[in-house]
Amino acid sequence: MRLLEELAINLGLGTAEIETIVETAPARYKVYDIPKRSGGTRTIAQPSRELKALQRYILSTKLVKFPVHKSAMAYLPGKNIARNAEEHLNGNILLKLDFENFFPSILVKDWESFAKKHPVQVIPVEDIKLYSKILFWGQRSRTPRCLSIGAPTSPMLSNLLLFTLDEQLDEAARKCSVNYTRYADDITVSGSTVEQVTAFEKLARKIVKSLRSPRLIFNEEKRGLYTRGQRRMVTGLIITPNGTLSIGRERKRTISAMLHKALLGELDLESTGHLKGLLGFSLANEPLFVNRMREKYGDAIVDRVLRLKLPERILQEGKQG
Repeated sequence: MRLLEELAINLGLGTAEIETIVETAPARYKVYDIPKRSGGTRTIAQPSRELKALQRYILSTKLVKFPVHKSAMAYLPGKNIARNAEEHLNGNILLKLDFENFFPSILVKDWESFAKKHPVQVIPVEDIKLYSKILFWGQRSRTPRCLSIGAPTSPMLSNLLLFTLDEQLDEAARKCSVNYTRYADDITVSGSTVEQVTAFEKLARKIVKSLRSPRLIFNEEKRGLYTRGQRRMVTGLIITPNGTLSIGRERKRTISAMLHKALLGELDLESTGHLKGLLGFSLANEPLFVNRMREKYGDAIVDRVLRLKLPERILQEGKQG
């Protein structure tokens, strides 16, 4: 069955309506900027409700059929930031690398090259261009160009299109006797010695530089090399000296202070969105701390913040904490 017909049947829309959505899909995004913690802004492109329905259908029925490398730790069942950090609890030396401008660097041509190399029963060659329009943002045009931060399919697509890179970096890690994981654009490597970790970094830089699809570069400002005596953070979680994971003292102080303000009615809507994101993060990674906040400030205020319905833009800003 061709894609347009399949979408129409499964989403309860007419074929003509599906065709209209697909034809204009790359331009059907709400675009806005949110502040980065490190300074500057990050561009969010949220697909329209109709387009998001098409993307979610493709995600759940098509993209999930492709393999993802075991080193990829983001956006997958059973994997999360805690699982990613746990892979590095026993390392003496920690190396962190980061890809610059990650999602926008993954282009429609990378997807089309990938799709043509895989079984036609998953993505028929004649439908590849339709998939491109549905899955890739046009950067304010009707021509599909790159992945967007905001589309539900972008995370999975990034994992699929980086399978070869993950494979090569995992092999380099084995040669250097270090552990390698990737959480979206964040690469974490841990090992016993500085020599092992820097040997991997040298290989990794050669591999990434030679990669033809997608073309990625490292953000040198985010490169970090840490020993056990230093503060070691992996995907937002602190590896403590006794080998456990924590959300960190600074984040805990922030949450406590914001809950106090919320209890007094002194927290505005945007700050409440930020607090909701922080509490959700804490629940997922250090729930005992949230229990302590409940004991200190009461269940009512914690539940009120967690249940508050907020605009998507404010929720995105809250996730940056």
